Amino acid sequence: MLIAERLRLNTQRLTASRLDQRVLSNVWWPFSLVSDSDDAEKALSLWLNSTLGLLILLSHREETEGAWVDFKKPTLQEMPVLDVTALAPERLQEMADSYDRLCERPLLPFPQMNVDAVRVEIDTVIASSLGLPDVGGLRQLLAREPVVCLEPLS
Repeated sequence: MLIAERLRLNTQRLTASRLDQRVLSNVWWPFSLVSDSDDAEKALSLWLNSTLGLLILLSHREETEGAWVDFKKPTLQEMPVLDVTALAPERLQEMADSYDRLCERPLLPFPQMNVDAVRVEIDTVIASSLGLPDVGGLRQLLAREPVVCLEPLS
């Protein structure tokens, strides 16, 4: 798996990516789970690309200039994320199945997340699996966040 080391928030679409082979990158940090579970990786990838995952990631950013942000390894290591190993097996399977269904569908850039049908589906699965309320309002606010869209609040 890869998690962003550096993002340009007004153009980027993903915060994390799951790959079938090892890769090298200059703007993504490679990482792996202690567990060798494909389903756990899929669930974590879904979480990290959800509105809640993005919100937590953004709260741990280091601003560089405007929409450019960095994520340092020590900060990412301390960042709270969904403990996919603690999920009930049926919830983990639900999230993994959703990942399989959605992983080939393109996401819109973060400033358009409020109208992104794929991100809505990701958020719906996350909320349903974790017993959370709908995060649609949060998604709309995050899309309008000035550091994300580079536009002032109106």
